[in-house]
Amino acid sequence: MQFVHILAVLAILFGRQGGDAVDTYVNVPSGALPNLVTRLRCATSETLLYKYETTTQLWGTSNQQFRTRCDAHITCLGAAPASYGGNALLFNAFINHVEVTPLNAPRNPQDYVNPDLDQLDEDRTDLLSKLSSGLYVPLAITRGKRQTGGVRPQLPAVVDEPYPLDDDMATPYQFVQNYDGNIVDILYAAADTDIEIRNFKRNPVAARNTELNQRTNKAQTNGITGQHTATFSFNRGRSASTVSKAYASKDFTQFAAPSATNDAATTQIDAQETQTFSADGDFTSASGRLSARFGLDIGGSGGAATFSSGRPALDPDDEDPVLRTADVDIADDLTADATFQMSLSTRAKRSAETDDIAVRNDLDYVSGGLMAEYDRDSGKKNQLEILLQSIGNVYDTLNQFVTRKSPSKLTTLKDIVRIENELDRENKQSSMIFKVANFVKKVNARNCRDEWTTCSELYQLLALGGGSVAERLLVERLDPVLTQLTEDQQADVLNYITSMPKPSSYILYFMKRIYNSEKTSTLSPTIRLTMASVASRDTIPEEVRASVSDLLLSELQESSCEQADAIIDVLQAVGNLGDTLSDRMIDDVIAKGSVCGRTHEAVSQASMYALRDVSDDDAVQTYYRQSLLDEDCDIKAAVITTLIDRMFRIQEQQYTESVESKWPLIGFNEIDEIVATNLLNLTDEFTCIGEELYRYLEMKKNDKAVEILEEFRKNYDVEELLEDEEDDGEQNYNATYSHERQKRAWDHKTCSSWGHSTYYNILQTSGEFSSDKNVYSKRRHCLAYKRVGVSKVNAKLYAGIFAGKQSASSSQYKLFTKMVGKGQIFSKTFDIGTVLAYRIRSSSGSVSQKRYMVVAGKALVKPDTNSDACNTRTWGYERNFYIPIYKITIYIASIDIGAQIRPRFEVNFICKAKGSNTLLKVQPKAILRIAASAQASFAKLVRGGITIGVNLNFLIETVTESIPCISGQYGYDPMTISIEAWYQIRSKIKVQWWPPKIKWTWGSRKKYSPSSLKWKISSPYRRTWLSRSCDGSNIAVTSLPPFTAGLSNDAKTQLRSFFNPRG
Repeated sequence: MQFVHILAVLAILFGRQGGDAVDTYVNVPSGALPNLVTRLRCATSETLLYKYETTTQLWGTSNQQFRTRCDAHITCLGAAPASYGGNALLFNAFINHVEVTPLNAPRNPQDYVNPDLDQLDEDRTDLLSKLSSGLYVPLAITRGKRQTGGVRPQLPAVVDEPYPLDDDMATPYQFVQNYDGNIVDILYAAADTDIEIRNFKRNPVAARNTELNQRTNKAQTNGITGQHTATFSFNRGRSASTVSKAYASKDFTQFAAPSATNDAATTQIDAQETQTFSADGDFTSASGRLSARFGLDIGGSGGAATFSSGRPALDPDDEDPVLRTADVDIADDLTADATFQMSLSTRAKRSAETDDIAVRNDLDYVSGGLMAEYDRDSGKKNQLEILLQSIGNVYDTLNQFVTRKSPSKLTTLKDIVRIENELDRENKQSSMIFKVANFVKKVNARNCRDEWTTCSELYQLLALGGGSVAERLLVERLDPVLTQLTEDQQADVLNYITSMPKPSSYILYFMKRIYNSEKTSTLSPTIRLTMASVASRDTIPEEVRASVSDLLLSELQESSCEQADAIIDVLQAVGNLGDTLSDRMIDDVIAKGSVCGRTHEAVSQASMYALRDVSDDDAVQTYYRQSLLDEDCDIKAAVITTLIDRMFRIQEQQYTESVESKWPLIGFNEIDEIVATNLLNLTDEFTCIGEELYRYLEMKKNDKAVEILEEFRKNYDVEELLEDEEDDGEQNYNATYSHERQKRAWDHKTCSSWGHSTYYNILQTSGEFSSDKNVYSKRRHCLAYKRVGVSKVNAKLYAGIFAGKQSASSSQYKLFTKMVGKGQIFSKTFDIGTVLAYRIRSSSGSVSQKRYMVVAGKALVKPDTNSDACNTRTWGYERNFYIPIYKITIYIASIDIGAQIRPRFEVNFICKAKGSNTLLKVQPKAILRIAASAQASFAKLVRGGITIGVNLNFLIETVTESIPCISGQYGYDPMTISIEAWYQIRSKIKVQWWPPKIKWTWGSRKKYSPSSLKWKISSPYRRTWLSRSCDGSNIAVTSLPPFTAGLSNDAKTQLRSFFNPRG
């Protein structure tokens, strides 16, 4: 019976009953054979064993080198299925004996304590090659001495296997090669789902992907990295023929990773490959090299300023060390150079025994293609593994924070709970958020009123992690009876809930209940905005979201145009609903903006901003289009700045939510045509927003927009809009492009200009600038800009300060300070945040004062204080999020480059009043911490990488006094940008003797030494911004202590207010 079974298997595999298998050649279309270098042979009777090897050198000066080897067993199964066109062969492939060896890894003797290691190391200089080959297996994880002499080693222990990955590679796979040499498909077993394993298996197949038609000099082909055009050359000989191909960055039409498409212009790839075939049509060898450089031609320093550069002219006499520090290119170390070789080693006759392992006819195969696959969350998963290794015991970490002994690891905890939430692990009992919640349960909530700095950080952790257990705890903290929190502290908790990534209906029902019972409370605006933000999440059912939408709709309809402030508050909440707005809501927002906007321009602007996330809706498109054509300059500017903001939001969503192409970032429609036409013609009615039009088209990812900007630059000299300095030189400005330049940095001494350029519309609209000048005849003011960092990772800060009085005898005044920060790392831009403080006394004597903060695009809400009350506050808030920058596969190496972004604002607000005079002092400090990482994974056995640590900050101190008077200074604390190289080895660990239990684990990071300090400002710096000073007119003001380089424990209370971050 067994013999009969073998015959049946052979008949299926070889296409005939009994006897020897027959070798065949691929079927070739009529007339094509003379053009072929060779005709592919199908030797169904034998298996060809190839040796495959790659060497990869990574990360520039760190010179990390890794060698990967494996055996590839290739068997031709005959003609491919007819669905592939009838002119292709079907092959079977089986991979084993995989090993990865770091070639120049630094030795770290301190990691091993046994003297036997030193003796062995003298025999073999490469310790890590021993680990990979299995010749020497020290204990992993445990720090004790290596057990020898037959003594049973303690657990956990490394499993002694020469090829630990062979079990993962055990499933065979198939591929289809066309008669012209192109690999048209790879077929994987349905159960073979590991993306990194499948990408590894692609490599020996991709090595034989070629072009055999000698008449084809150029052709589009696929590879591991993506789809591209290649240039071919041929050498046909008697005994062997070779095909060479070359391709570069410009030849790519599609990268395998979708996120790489937008970064194609910043990536340089050069590659060459050669395939050799024997005279009888067998593939015998291949070799190739690929060089990649990342982060090219981004940013830069010096040169003429453009609308998008964010670099106004700088004072050449400025003594600021930041300006005198040479620029460095952190992309210098983002390099990868790889080579591969594949050669035929032996031929072996097939047998049923070997086919049972290497050729599996009983599997279901599915199409996978030749281009590499990508796990969208791979960067997060890798980062989570590293963070979990570094955190240690979470309860010890939290105890150390509460007792103020070591708060440093709290940021790591925040990263962990956030990533777990993004990976849908927040409701697992093994998750970090469950451990945090168990700890918070033991904290006496009543003590939090007096220890709010500590408790607020714990509540932020709960909100970042989310999940049912965190929601229940946060809702309990909103109950004033249980916790006795103040309204301000309750507002903090609501703000944390606003940032909760995946809330449930439970928390929304609770907020609706307290909102309906406390509509007259000063907390109600905070609740309204938080409800809208929570309702916009995908986790909220449609009917629950609709109930919140109906509530806002009724409040919008009930408000008359005379209640402009109330309408704007509701519109801000509507904007928090994002892209979930109903058609009815859209129509009502447009109607309210159109009608009330005639008498209250701010309502019109607020309505446009509320609709920003549905800007591609037909009704919204019509509203924006008509406003561009028919309304005045400020409304036109509001349309464009709203659409620019929408593009920022789409980019930010792409980082975290994989949002596909959306207008206005992608595409070109009628509104784009209006923008393009009026930028090129620059008629009088559009000259006032020329810079906005330019910036709008520059942000678009569209070929037509690029062409229009190129045409524009041929006709205009694109420079920043500047005025001549005049003591009271605030003339109306109509010229948009000028050859004249003046210094404009933080040390601008005269500060005579206010609204001199739409460059500063990020702070106020031109209408608001004009209103300030028309209403307040007695005024002092200044606009300023600063950039810190280097060209490819930096922070740009904009600031405005204004003090105005209607007349010398009037009590009507306005005090205003605003600071806005933008960040950039490589091609990715993002918000750092916004701080705004103002106090306005009207002609009737009523006072309006607000303090707003937005961090990384997240607007926070604090109840308005509409009274003469002056008080002092210290607030701080931070966000963190992950941005994928590059994902690309280069032969065996799966490369992932991304950044953990941590923007933070800390602010001191001081308000002092005496009689009719008021003084407002604002001290904002912007902090930007970035942990960027580039890592390459090799067959899940070894990964090598670099970490780029960025620490930037900037602060200002402004004083505005209703005399009027302004004064201020600026500065920063020490800043660094450093790079550290490392690698890790993954091993099988035995954790249980019987029954045997084995798991994979990554070892500790081995660091290359020394680390590289790329850029540094070593000393704190302060400089007077304005020459005059305000004495407060006998108002006593106690200055707060200066900021320190680290996070301030006294600045932990979250800022609670809402603001449009892009003016």
